[in-house]
Amino acid sequence: MSDRFSDPSWWPQPPPKPLKAPSVATLVLGSVVGAIAVVGAIFWISGSGDSGHKAKSAAAPAAVIVGAADQERRQAFAECMRSMGAGSSFQSRGRFGGGGGPSKNFREARDVCRSLLQPGQSGPIAPPRTGPAPAPVA
Repeated sequence: MSDRFSDPSWWPQPPPKPLKAPSVATLVLGSVVGAIAVVGAIFWISGSGDSGHKAKSAAAPAAVIVGAADQERRQAFAECMRSMGAGSSFQSRGRFGGGGGPSKNFREARDVCRSLLQPGQSGPIAPPRTGPAPAPVA
């Protein structure tokens, strides 16, 4: 019987030690590091998809290089459009805003302003008549 008391498998296992709760600093640090990792992964994924599709060019794109003359022409075009009554007010028609494109007045104003501001043009193009055609004189 003395062998039974000395055998370690005979004695019950001691209860496991209770787990310690993590400190507030550990929880906050773990949350911040996890959030930074997620944001970094999102930026890396969104940036890596575009880089393979565009060819790299040594010259700067033409849209970036805008001279003072181009800037002045754009400003003059915008002023012409406003004076013709075709401002930037857009009215959405319908549930999805599809109204069939720009209005007839807007298209006419655009054509007139373009013809006024194009270099090398002698004069403006008159807008098309909207009224009935005059009767021929016999």
